[in-house]
Amino acid sequence: MTTDQEKTNSDGHVFCAHCGTENSKDTYSCDRCGEKIYFPDPLKPPPMGIVECQNCLTANESRASYCVKCGESLTNAARINVLGSGDSARKAPHTQPGGIRLRQRDREPTQRPPSSPDPKRPEQGPPSTKVPPTAPGARIREPEREREQREDAREKAGEQERQSTDSNEGANDSGTRSGRLPKSAKGWNTAAFLIGPIWGPANGVWLGVVGILFFVIPESILTLGLRFTLYLAFGAFLGFRGNEMAWRARRWPSLQHFRRVQQQWMLVALVVNLVLLFLIPILLRG
Repeated sequence: MTTDQEKTNSDGHVFCAHCGTENSKDTYSCDRCGEKIYFPDPLKPPPMGIVECQNCLTANESRASYCVKCGESLTNAARINVLGSGDSARKAPHTQPGGIRLRQRDREPTQRPPSSPDPKRPEQGPPSTKVPPTAPGARIREPEREREQREDAREKAGEQERQSTDSNEGANDSGTRSGRLPKSAKGWNTAAFLIGPIWGPANGVWLGVVGILFFVIPESILTLGLRFTLYLAFGAFLGFRGNEMAWRARRWPSLQHFRRVQQQWMLVALVVNLVLLFLIPILLRG
């Protein structure tokens, strides 16, 4: 009977007690069904008890179907009754050291005389040695290293897909007057519409500074309503043409970088306008 918690077979492998699959000795759970692999200690048995393999005398859990050490079926394994521990266990009658008494759980089946085959029933082949499928609800535990490698592979695949998309849309001709913005980046620019005087200089579009002039011109020339209307019209123009003008205004490392910068500016524009919505009523009351 084996009491060593880390004992393995001669070739450095262990077997799953649930499905009998052979695994490496350093594994934590079965590679096939996810069952935990370990050697129970007969001196500290699990609540359900333990059984002893008839082939290698290794202690296994009572519910195990295969020996963890040699992979032998435990159909006729000997059940181990633990009477106790310590001095009282060692002094128990008819026991081995440690208070462990063995009895045969299942005796060998009685041999029956071979019966004549039934001609009406099809002949059955040898018993199947197919490993039982994965138990329902079994959760496969994978090492942390394999999970990290899988995540890195996904990130690399995503980066390659983005690069292939950029290459299919054309060469990076940003920063030139004749530069053509890819179709996937065309569209409405919220930051250019909401905060054109701030967004423009930051992206090389100096035309955005013109929006400040609508608030500098005296009221004798432009009324407040007309001034606000012109500012909205100019902002709408920047909103429609902002992406193309920003693409031609400066050199961008890649199309992906251009999109990311414009998304960041959109968040800045939303925050600035929310702040202004709270501050303007307070200033007008003051």
